[in-house]
Amino acid sequence: MRLGPGGALYLMASGSILAAAIYTQANLLFWGFGLCIGGLAVSALLSWHTLRGVQVQRLAPSHAVSGDAFALRYHLTNRSWLPVFSLVLTETWGRGARGWKREGPVAGSSAALKGRPFGWVQHLGPHQSIQAEAPCWPRRRGLLEFERIVISTSFPFGVIRKAVEFYEPGRVLVYPRLHRMNRRVIGALSQTDPSGKRHIDRAGGTEEFFGLREYRAGDSLKMVDWKHTARTGLLVAREMTQPSPPRIMILLDLTRWDGVEQRPTTEPPPPRGWRRRRARESEEREQAEGEAVRAVERAISLTASLVCDAYLNGYQIGLAVRGAACTVFPVHH
Repeated sequence: MRLGPGGALYLMASGSILAAAIYTQANLLFWGFGLCIGGLAVSALLSWHTLRGVQVQRLAPSHAVSGDAFALRYHLTNRSWLPVFSLVLTETWGRGARGWKREGPVAGSSAALKGRPFGWVQHLGPHQSIQAEAPCWPRRRGLLEFERIVISTSFPFGVIRKAVEFYEPGRVLVYPRLHRMNRRVIGALSQTDPSGKRHIDRAGGTEEFFGLREYRAGDSLKMVDWKHTARTGLLVAREMTQPSPPRIMILLDLTRWDGVEQRPTTEPPPPRGWRRRRARESEEREQAEGEAVRAVERAISLTASLVCDAYLNGYQIGLAVRGAACTVFPVHH
């Protein structure tokens, strides 16, 4: 429990009233100061008592896409006989004097989130259950982990804000950013005929002529080649090719970006201006590492876009990754 945004002004105004009352000895000012203290006490009591019976549960989606916003849903239940007004929900990571430090997905230079998700509930009645939403914007792919939920309210006067934390671990898998692909890209990567199909040289189909073979019991008489049968005296049947959709095998090569060369730490510093030179080299190394990371993310995003576009167009896709521990996915739809 701490002072809200207007709590400091409220205390300053109350202190001014008290000072004026002591200086003038006016009973009306003492009554005014008493009303201020009473409002402060009522605000603290209601904020503390109304949140005691509130339970919250996070309903996170199974996955999200980098760069696209998704909604974090919360299921709230009020077990108290008092209603709750102006309820704020947010996520927090780490600990500190204010309950949140620069930790978690919103911290660091390459933050996984654009900011902490915030949701708001106007009214939650006694013994009532509702669902609330908080928008969330992931900035990069990977596993997005959540730690604790914080609910707070400053009702009724906005002077004192009471907050309650709920330990509710969860995770959301963020997929790479997808891009719109040119229609000619997938066609250029595979060999197709004008009908959009590619025929494999394997028997068992019904489309085009593949070859001749001896007649087998159960074969349709329509497949018998009567000219060859009359010439050889044996029943000869025609075999046709089996059509299949186009197939694409994608190789993601990450061997060029497996790291940035580091200078040995035992190298003696230069005799003049070595601090400035070390700072400049460190900055250049960080820029090179950042460019390598961005290149890897662009390659992964392009690969994901190719896979999704090929899948939606009926292609059979396979994927292999070089330079990272990843399972090879054979060509499959």
